[in-house]
Amino acid sequence: MLNENEDDQLDFDEEPWSDAVLVTPRNSVRAAWNKAALRKHCERTGHTLYDAPAEDTVGNESKPCDLWQQEAVSKLREKFAGGVPHRLELAVGMKAMVTFNTATEADLANGSRGTVEGITLDPREPSLARNEKTGVVKLKYPPAMILFKPLQGSVSKFPGFPEGFVPTFPCDKSFTVKHQGNQKTSIKRRQHAMVAAYAFTDHKAQGQTLEYAIIDIAPTKKFPVDSFSAYVALSRGRGRSKIRILRNFNEMIFTKHPSEYLRLEDQHLICVAEETKEKFDAGYYNFA
Repeated sequence: MLNENEDDQLDFDEEPWSDAVLVTPRNSVRAAWNKAALRKHCERTGHTLYDAPAEDTVGNESKPCDLWQQEAVSKLREKFAGGVPHRLELAVGMKAMVTFNTATEADLANGSRGTVEGITLDPREPSLARNEKTGVVKLKYPPAMILFKPLQGSVSKFPGFPEGFVPTFPCDKSFTVKHQGNQKTSIKRRQHAMVAAYAFTDHKAQGQTLEYAIIDIAPTKKFPVDSFSAYVALSRGRGRSKIRILRNFNEMIFTKHPSEYLRLEDQHLICVAEETKEKFDAGYYNFA
């Protein structure tokens, strides 16, 4: 637990714990942690923090959405808006994860983690101005290219780029919105299939192996944390010494059977096995 005495000796501003990844059941916590971690990265390195919107257009001529269409799009959750972010915050050197199979020939697929090594802005981008309060540069278009370095390396060598680096480009997605009553419009969206990777939900963490991890298994208001999700979260690290629990949790998730139906079925199978053995020992199955 982070508030226990032994953890007073850990410095989370120094390596290796400065690179620890949070695993949490709460999507809101994941988003807030990623936002804070990215700003901390920019403060430490001096890199510019960009805020890139998705580019949404309609029709074959790719006209910008009108106000009604923009309002309808803004109300959609990301998974119903092409599955890519409405807005993407990014900076050189940030930890990131790809969310679509964007370059399978380079072994770059959904869930691939790495770092952003370069950002090429869209040539249509007007002159940039940094917000004096937040230090964020708001873009008008998604970047033309993001140079990504996967943790596992790349199986392909791209001409003009260092080995192990993969150029990634905005994805093209389509979805439909309702506006002004029942009027439907097909929206075309361009955005990078990428998110910050300083924190994951326990669902997205499945299959990931994290060098150092901070685990949040505290109960949520809407959905309880069960033993299955707790197992997924706690098994992401490389050992007990490389995992810390963020806060207090309900110990019942480890002492209560995860499924009452499964528990009853296990008991039933034990009884059937014992009954079968008794019949066998009594010669019931001896048909000779």
